[in-house]
Amino acid sequence: MDGLDGWRSKIDEIDYEITKLFQERMALVANIAKYKEENNLPIFQEDREKKVIEKNLKYVTNEDMKEYAEEFIHDLMNVSKKYQCKKVFSEKNINLDVKECRDKKDIDSFKIGYGGVEGAFSEDALIKYFGDKVKKVNYEQFEWVFEALKEDKIDYGVLPIENSSAGVVNDVYDLLRKYGFYIIGEEYISISQHLLGLKGTEISDIKEVYSHPQGLQQSSSFLKTHEDWRKIPYHNTALAAKLVSEGNDTTKVAIASERAAKIYNLEILQRNINNEESNKTRFIVIGKELENSEDKISIIFKLENKVGTLFNVLKFINDYGLNMLKIESRPVGNEPWEYYFYLDFQGNLQDDKVKDVLTLIEKNSSYFRLLGAYKSKY
Repeated sequence: MDGLDGWRSKIDEIDYEITKLFQERMALVANIAKYKEENNLPIFQEDREKKVIEKNLKYVTNEDMKEYAEEFIHDLMNVSKKYQCKKVFSEKNINLDVKECRDKKDIDSFKIGYGGVEGAFSEDALIKYFGDKVKKVNYEQFEWVFEALKEDKIDYGVLPIENSSAGVVNDVYDLLRKYGFYIIGEEYISISQHLLGLKGTEISDIKEVYSHPQGLQQSSSFLKTHEDWRKIPYHNTALAAKLVSEGNDTTKVAIASERAAKIYNLEILQRNINNEESNKTRFIVIGKELENSEDKISIIFKLENKVGTLFNVLKFINDYGLNMLKIESRPVGNEPWEYYFYLDFQGNLQDDKVKDVLTLIEKNSSYFRLLGAYKSKY
């Protein structure tokens, strides 16, 4: 029977056959997945999938259809991997040793570490997140905050992780992986960078400017108008202000906050020198234990350097209807052209969809770690 109704009727018959064959195929997929699990084999085996696609494309005689046939087979294999996770690994989901969030009624007894000295932006983020009743402990270097947490000298640490104009703070990402701690919260601070100097300093006097690398980068447009100045990276902005205040040298200035200027009795030589008017920094709160809270998940993973591996991971997130918020890559130090990926997405660890996605990513990664589950502040 020709015509629209006839063609649709024929498609219905074909779809019926496809559906029956699909169920048969998925039953076999479950058997294979069980075998893979028992024999510690990865779900994703690129060589096998490539051979399956190549073999089946030979059966497609219409050249115009080959591109679409390849996409169809590839999607079918991705559906199979999802089914393997749901059917076989449902009782073996990623191991989550989640602790209850600490009762904030005990907040007065908390000791919180932060990078820098009094007046650092990290201290501002600490106060915004925990309030001003906690005991604040400052450390000159980011790694010292991690060491203090490791040695139980503090309960939590507050550190910058990314800026809206200057990008990520790579050292903190690397330290998260090195120490194995968790993100238990986040906070955002609006950043205004100012040029600070000793009282009486003239712009014409300046030869050296000190600040954290992010402070220098956030103010790069202003600094380009003074190319004769030496730009010297320092541990953080407040420490740079402290350094200038303790000297007696009007040729040295710092880029830091207005609060730092007041604390260290410095003069603001030029206000708001940051490139972007809306300049925000995201800070993370780190702890020794995983605390499940609300709606944001952070993970780190490493993949084999092969075509399609990252695409497959991102597709898992998309297929389960989850919203990816960001992804960053960091080189693996002793393995050229290999990368760690840091990824944030919306979700809660109590959600089965989130557990399935985490399990899929873990089983398709050569390295995987859950970094945190916490309330999004943005």
